[in-house]
Amino acid sequence: WRAAFAWVASALLAGAPRMASACSVCTPGRDDETRVAFQVTTLFLTVLPLGLIGGVVWWLVRRARSIEQARAEASAGPGSLPGRP
Repeated sequence: WRAAFAWVASALLAGAPRMASACSVCTPGRDDETRVAFQVTTLFLTVLPLGLIGGVVWWLVRRARSIEQARAEASAGPGSLPGRP
């Protein structure tokens, strides 16, 4: 049985390249329109998380600046002139 199993496994592995060329993802990738669609999707999925992280960092910086400005105005007191510490 082991010899038969080894023979069947060898035959399947020998036919693997032929089965791989029937892949539903690999064959259409040769078409120009499909290739461009894959590239655009890859670009979108790469830029989206970077944009989201950048947006969060931008928001945090703006929020920190507004809190700092509010603290500076509060520490200046009500009798001080605007724009002067």
